[in-house]
Amino acid sequence: MSNAFFLLILPMGALTIHLGSYQRNVGMSVRGSCTTPADAVHLLQAVQQMLENRPVQAWVDCQQLQALTHLGQQTLLRATAYARRLGSTLYWCGMLPELAQELQPYADADLHLLPASAYQGPDFLLPERRSQGSGLLAA
Repeated sequence: MSNAFFLLILPMGALTIHLGSYQRNVGMSVRGSCTTPADAVHLLQAVQQMLENRPVQAWVDCQQLQALTHLGQQTLLRATAYARRLGSTLYWCGMLPELAQELQPYADADLHLLPASAYQGPDFLLPERRSQGSGLLAA
C-alpha cells in the first residue's frame, strides 16, 4: 500500500474486513465474527496484506468484532507475532470488554489491546466517521 488513499472490502461469511491506507498510515476494521477456520485464514491473510510494506505500526478497529473463538484468539496472536517478525506493531482497538477479557491470559504475548479512542488508523475504515479532514483520528 502506498501514500495514496486505498480501501479494500473483504467480505467472507460472518467476517468482513475493511482494509486501507492513507498517507502511509495503514489499518483495517474487523466486523462480525471470527469463529471458523475460514474466518481465521481470512483474518490472517488480511493482516498479511496490510503489512506487506512493513509499516512501523498498523491499526485494527475491533468495535464491531462480535465473537472470537479460541481459534480466533490464536489468529490474533499469530497476526501479532507475524507483525513483530516484520518489525511492525499491531494495535487492536475498541474490542468488546468480554472479548478483551478472554485475551488477558495472552497479555504477555505483546498483544496491544487499546480503547477505541486510541485508534490512529485511517478514519474512513471506521463504522462511523468521527472526524473530517485529514483522514486520521486524533488520539
